[in-house]
Amino acid sequence: MRQGFFAVLGGDPLKGALAEVEGALLERTGGRALWLVPYPLRDLAEAWRLAYKTLGLKEGRILALRRREEAFDQEVAAYVAGFPLVLMAAEGFLEFLDLLAGSLVQKALDYVRAQGGVVAAVGEGAGLLGEAAFFPFEGGLRARLGLSLVPGLAVLPRVEERGRFQLLSKLVADNPDLVGVGLAENSAVFLYAKEGEVRAGQVTLVDPSGAEHTARGVRGLRVDLLRAGERFLLP
Repeated sequence: MRQGFFAVLGGDPLKGALAEVEGALLERTGGRALWLVPYPLRDLAEAWRLAYKTLGLKEGRILALRRREEAFDQEVAAYVAGFPLVLMAAEGFLEFLDLLAGSLVQKALDYVRAQGGVVAAVGEGAGLLGEAAFFPFEGGLRARLGLSLVPGLAVLPRVEERGRFQLLSKLVADNPDLVGVGLAENSAVFLYAKEGEVRAGQVTLVDPSGAEHTARGVRGLRVDLLRAGERFLLP
């Protein structure tokens, strides 16, 4: 059995900047994909589904969840587990995270990966997969527990925007068991069992393993800028 993996895609599928990566995912999974989204995103997911037909999509389905109870339904979880490629996106990020956390659908996502499939989180939803996730709060961002499908990781999309790198660095510095992955726009990372691989764009990796807290701050925080082809160890 081939090794399954998780993926984070920091781009809008309608813009086509990550078409090569998305096409490779479809080819790997036989062109069968499921979009898992909150109900308000169903129309946008349909637009993504149509766009993917030009990339090799053979069977595309949309599962738009309304209530947390649906995420605990065995039939719904089995439906999710039956696809080799599951793509997640979120608008109203915090609500979608609360809907999925601890549910049978969350277990189904891990099952897809364990059976050799791919679970990809797109755009702002890229933060869902990690142990820590950022969400909008009072004009800024705050962090909370993510789905922890990739333990020890904190993923922040659009890291190039003002203030986002500082937020990611502070979270990692305060939680040295985490490694931060900042996704620049139109970047993509595949997350295997023990390592990550940058597949497109540029990624900022923040590693606190050698950092030292002092009375005035943190020294020795490691920051790497990685481009396509680079690999890094996961926590």
